Amino acid sequence: MVRFLVGLFIFILLIVQAETLKAANQREGFEKDFQIVNHPQEFIPKWSGNELRASSSRIFQSNQGRNATKALAVQPISTFDGKVFIRLNPNMYENPKIQFWARAVRNGSGTRPALVFYSFEKSLENDPTNWFRLGSENEFANEDQEFRKFEILLPEELSAEPEIFLKLEIRFGSGTGSCARFLMDDFEFGDIEEDLEAPKIIRVRGYDNKTIELSFSEKLDPVFSQIQLNYLLGEKEPESAILRQDSLAYLSFKDTLDHRGLYDLRVRQIADLEGNFLEDSLVNFTFFDPTNIPYKTLVINELMPAPRDGNDLPNLEYIELLHIGDYPVRVEGVQLSNSRNTTTLGNFWLEPDSYTILAPTNQANQFLPFGSVIPVSSWPTLLNSGDRVQLSDRNGKEIDQVSYTTASWKGTEFSGGGYSLEVVNPFLRCDQSSFLLASRSSFRGTPGQENSVFDLSPDLVKPELLAFEFLNEQTLVLTFSEPLQNLYFPNFLSFQEIIEIDSVGINSDEVTLFFQNPFPENNPGTLKIHGFQDCSGNELEEIEIKILRPSEAEIGDVVINEVLFNSRTGSPKFVELVNATNRYLDLRGWKLANLDAQGRVNQVRAISDRSLVIPPKAQLAISTDTVQLKFDYPLSAMGLFHQINTLPSYPIAGGTVVLLAPSDELAESFRYIESLHHPLLRDTKGVSLERISLQTPASVIANWHSASGSMGYATPGMKNSQLIEEEFLGNIIQIDPEVFDPEGSNGNTFTSIRYELNEPGWVGTFRIYDMAGRIVAILAQNEILGTSGLYSWTGTNSNGGRVRTGYYILVADLFDLNGNVRQIKKTIIIAERL
Repeated sequence: MVRFLVGLFIFILLIVQAETLKAANQREGFEKDFQIVNHPQEFIPKWSGNELRASSSRIFQSNQGRNATKALAVQPISTFDGKVFIRLNPNMYENPKIQFWARAVRNGSGTRPALVFYSFEKSLENDPTNWFRLGSENEFANEDQEFRKFEILLPEELSAEPEIFLKLEIRFGSGTGSCARFLMDDFEFGDIEEDLEAPKIIRVRGYDNKTIELSFSEKLDPVFSQIQLNYLLGEKEPESAILRQDSLAYLSFKDTLDHRGLYDLRVRQIADLEGNFLEDSLVNFTFFDPTNIPYKTLVINELMPAPRDGNDLPNLEYIELLHIGDYPVRVEGVQLSNSRNTTTLGNFWLEPDSYTILAPTNQANQFLPFGSVIPVSSWPTLLNSGDRVQLSDRNGKEIDQVSYTTASWKGTEFSGGGYSLEVVNPFLRCDQSSFLLASRSSFRGTPGQENSVFDLSPDLVKPELLAFEFLNEQTLVLTFSEPLQNLYFPNFLSFQEIIEIDSVGINSDEVTLFFQNPFPENNPGTLKIHGFQDCSGNELEEIEIKILRPSEAEIGDVVINEVLFNSRTGSPKFVELVNATNRYLDLRGWKLANLDAQGRVNQVRAISDRSLVIPPKAQLAISTDTVQLKFDYPLSAMGLFHQINTLPSYPIAGGTVVLLAPSDELAESFRYIESLHHPLLRDTKGVSLERISLQTPASVIANWHSASGSMGYATPGMKNSQLIEEEFLGNIIQIDPEVFDPEGSNGNTFTSIRYELNEPGWVGTFRIYDMAGRIVAILAQNEILGTSGLYSWTGTNSNGGRVRTGYYILVADLFDLNGNVRQIKKTIIIAERL
């Protein structure tokens, strides 16, 4: 029994192997280019002819084959009969026979048919003795015919031969004038099974918004399949029916079809090439327009802007697409663009949940081992330093976009190491640019497969409003803490005041409001915001904020207020500006600079290219490290700070701070030297110079003084410790403060002596006396005075030494050219500790 079963198994195995090893039929569709050689050399494998031509004469390759393919053509003339020799191997088949399609094509106006004869021979040494004619005498008359199928049976005595030759002779027929041209296509030799099965509809789907594609199980008759009457969509007959690739029928309708609409399609009288007719059929289907590719259904899932030779992946740029929609899409006409170029994709279908790789046409085949590939001509070369890649549909509407910079790789070892940039969660319906990560794959990229950084972990953090700025009088930009979905309803934004919003745009983490009319300047409005969602669907909590459009700062509105040029070791320098007005000002476009050795503006540094608002009377400290600056001066940590990449050079020994308006016009400059510091300071490192009066020009030396020690020796972003109020009490001379400690135990380390005169032309001398009547210091000696001015006294004598604690008298002697003389005395108290 066991032997029987083993024998049976071997017998079955031999049968299976025999079926597997059964030779494939010898087929020829004449699609490969003919070699222009004559018998016995073969113009294609196993085929030779007596005179091959590259032109449309003798024996040649024609473009008039079946279904717009190529064919073998023979043109007999009075001096030429075509002879074709075909090498066959009968012993490889059980019941071999020959089948091919042939027809005549009109050649001129003659009446001569092409006469086709055939013969079988074991060798080519002797001329054939037995010729058989194919069809009747007028089978291939000089007229344009349709292709017909012909069969030739192999003589039984030749069926076991290892090799024989089929000889065809196409002769110049009788009649007048020119002779018909003979065409042959789709030749087949071997075990040909007769086709008795009717074609079947295997798929119905949309092709565009007015066209349906029908896929059949086999090649169709090109006549019946292109008759519009054979198709009915509901009650509508197609405007056209076109057969392509032998088995695909395209039905085009006058009206646009309903996307996701349910349809009934009736099909009848469709035949295959053997004349088998499809039974009348009714197909129910849902129509999807595959060219309708909604936003974020085709995702830019991976980018390789900077490939590197030596890695496992091809040294080529590529872009991976992931189709996350619910129906197949066709990307023909979709535009792929970057910051410099735009190209159009070819005809390619993408199934839901499928990946495909876009790569340059001439090298795209290198990615075939990784998955499906769409070759892209005119490839938009991706910039290594940063770029924006966008997919748009054939109407220019955005499907997806991703922007990247070198920072997207989060490390030079990745940006320069041939790593791709991958999307973490492709299902988020918003801009993915800020979520890109360098690939973690050992291949440094994952083309055609799930990303190595793929993560669907939920985001539970709600978005927050970070800032707002006006781009112009009718455009406001709100910046949020994370990218938002491109979803907006009118009630998401509303002003309590009558301010009409014309339109709203969402781009990543920014929402842009466009107003119908200019937004009032320096007139606050209350904006209520809610409803916006981040990529994960977390909704912004309802908030109300005061929106104010600042005025553009003009020269004189903003001045230099404080400078730290000798910072502590490891700490930053800073320049402080102050808004001298009662309006909110925008510092966009303003600049800091210095002067070179020739006194020319040098080392210009932009303060901000975006809106930078400074409130009325507020101070703004500008530095390269605001965190460290707050740490160094904790008493000023609640002030206003702004960080820039670099400051102009401000040397310790001395230099010039230059403030430039957006037009590059000089707004103000301050020339400083180290000796401007208080003479009693032993170490000026970390001590700033503060402006005493905003009304007095920055060029007046007495208008600058060392910051108070009680405030940490600098007040970045805060009111100056040495500032005097601008209100003048009406006296000709005003002292502020009247009591001070030069050591700086509390408050000012100097006193300001301001004067105000009702007319110019006065000359003045300002002296400080002690209680014994001795001159302690001379502040001015016969100086021509303006209508207003300022002097300061640091509590030191003419030799720079600190005076004793006690009472001192300021004596101001004034006279003019008309002989008017005035002497004014004011008391000043030097205190030990305050």
